[in-house]
Amino acid sequence: MSGAEAITTIQLIDACIGIANTIIDIGRAVHDAQGLPPKLRDLLEKLPAIEELLESAHESCEEGRVTEDASKSVQPILRQCAEALAELRDIFRKACPKDGENRTKRIWRGTKAVFFGRDSQVQKLLVTIQDDLRLLEQKEIYVIGDKVDALQQATEALVNNDDGKYTHTGAGNIIANEGGSPTNYVVGGSNNRQISNPGVYNEGPSST
Repeated sequence: MSGAEAITTIQLIDACIGIANTIIDIGRAVHDAQGLPPKLRDLLEKLPAIEELLESAHESCEEGRVTEDASKSVQPILRQCAEALAELRDIFRKACPKDGENRTKRIWRGTKAVFFGRDSQVQKLLVTIQDDLRLLEQKEIYVIGDKVDALQQATEALVNNDDGKYTHTGAGNIIANEGGSPTNYVVGGSNNRQISNPGVYNEGPSST
């Protein structure tokens, strides 16, 4: 690969890595926030896979294992990936401010539609990024293996927005009545609970 092509490709990869690092840092900062939806927490745990693959691409280019033709062909892919990552970073910055207690409220209530649902911004951007990562593999930049499988599953889980509705960590059943027949959500043990309110239900461990 020529020096100019190598520099351009590496610069694009570095830009992607820098943005991905910011997203991951924001995710780590809010990962253990009280009330964070489990699906969102799972996604935050899987995001480092993006950085790992980009680091692998960087190493391949620096070591001269990428041909000049491959380098030229991956540059548009890297630009698209950088744009999607930048949009994702901006969403996370707005949804996950550094203001302590208000942080979780903003994530779950203020930006719920942004994170969850088939047409959510986050879901669309993550699909674009994963597609770009797979295209880079096809250009023989790295071997992707199964490094995005878990991330893909976490992304697909965002389509169904059912987190946080019934959360129960104690013994017994949760029986939810939303106007029709009662529905069991958690089964086992004693101390059953019946919920006739369709709002959010959270209960910690029971004590004797």
